[in-house]
Amino acid sequence: MATQTVAAEASQAQLERAICERSFVRFLRHVRIQEPPSPGDPDSGGVIPFQLWPHLVELAEILPTTPLLALLKARQDGATWLIAAYLDWLANYRPGTDGLLLSKTETDAESFLGKVVTVHRLLPPHLAVPFAKSPTTETMVLRNGSKMTDMASTENAGRSRTFSVVVQDEADFHPYLDENYTAVKPTIDAGGQLIQISTVNKKRMDSLFKGIIRESPENGWVKRFWGWRLRPGRDEAWYSRTRASVPASAGMSPELYMEQEYPDSEAESLAPSRALAYFDPDSVMIILKKSIEPEYRLGGLVRIWRPPVVGDRYIGGGDVCWGHASAYSCFPIADWQTGIQMAEIYGRPDHDEYAQAIADLTTEYNKAYFGIEANGESGERSGLNVINKLIALGLGNRMYHHGANWRDNPAHRGCLTTGATRPVILGELEEAVRLRQILPLCRDCGGEMLSFIRDEKGHAGPAVGAKSDHVMAWAWLWAMRHHARFSVASSRSTTYQGQM
Repeated sequence: MATQTVAAEASQAQLERAICERSFVRFLRHVRIQEPPSPGDPDSGGVIPFQLWPHLVELAEILPTTPLLALLKARQDGATWLIAAYLDWLANYRPGTDGLLLSKTETDAESFLGKVVTVHRLLPPHLAVPFAKSPTTETMVLRNGSKMTDMASTENAGRSRTFSVVVQDEADFHPYLDENYTAVKPTIDAGGQLIQISTVNKKRMDSLFKGIIRESPENGWVKRFWGWRLRPGRDEAWYSRTRASVPASAGMSPELYMEQEYPDSEAESLAPSRALAYFDPDSVMIILKKSIEPEYRLGGLVRIWRPPVVGDRYIGGGDVCWGHASAYSCFPIADWQTGIQMAEIYGRPDHDEYAQAIADLTTEYNKAYFGIEANGESGERSGLNVINKLIALGLGNRMYHHGANWRDNPAHRGCLTTGATRPVILGELEEAVRLRQILPLCRDCGGEMLSFIRDEKGHAGPAVGAKSDHVMAWAWLWAMRHHARFSVASSRSTTYQGQM
């Protein structure tokens, strides 16, 4: 009788293993995790069953069949343990799985792999493939050839190997997310799986992770958003208590902390922090909704939204890139009265090409009045170089100069962005955006405005990884309304008429 019982139990164990091999959700019934004690309650925590909350089950059902998955989430919602369990499921039942866990820091990477190892060690023996050797802080290897490796997000992390599955944990905070994505792209091309999970980094609005979320599903990614309400037991009272208890060590205001760690919706999560935003987010969102593709593109450098109207007056402003790989030269033109964008020069032309393009475009737009930033790398003054070329082309009188003796003294030429002028022109642009006195039609401009923030010291500038070429160009464009002088507009030339 005892022999029959043992045989029946063995048969049942084999059947359960076979079911778990086919179903990750079934496997989760056997997963246990190690929770730390709660503050002030040393008897809490310990080894507990994995909680099958509805949002976790829903994601578990699609994980095995989703090559590209991006999860935007609030904190403490079970996602990290779920992904750790998924990686262990792959390692057990997909022999030869080669997984990579990429985290923000080495400590975070080791912690993530530690969760995978914990899940494996706490499995019932009949469901777990034995370790090939004792796990380390860097690798877990099973006897079936499966291997899990953790790495910090460094510039070269993930290169030289094609993995079966790659997980980028807290992806929006990775210092080298773009480089790592490029490095692990062969994993995707070879039929593998890439998973990005993260809370939102409110100090970096122009990130690869946010771009993936915004562009899904057209970009081939499946996205999910988990707000703070999904976890059972959370309500408005919980939210208020959590906000009130934000520690000073968080390094940010309670408002920013809750926006970043516990968003309520995808829109709130992706929107700029109201605690940090320089430009009014609602006004910028209106600009983005009204942005459109240009009617014409000329030579890859000039974009035309609206043709000039005889008798109308226009102003422009220019920012000149000076060596940074992420910087671009930008020169928008807008209607002097309505603030509506008409055209734009954008790219990385050499100084001769940029000066000629400005000369042609401003002439086309009824001899528009404009300003060019004269700043640049010390010793180079890239902006001044472009200004000198424009003066040589005969446009000196149609430009703003900060000094009266600009004809004879190059140091008096163009616009200077200084500690005194920068707050003024940015402040006037902020007011123009908030009062909706301008309408940039270029979507890139709206995106830069969303990423333009005040840091902890109150200084205005682009968030980490974001650009500000359009912002500074528009700041100088808007300043030109104070200085613009217009001659009688000539008849419209035929420079662009064929393309309009």
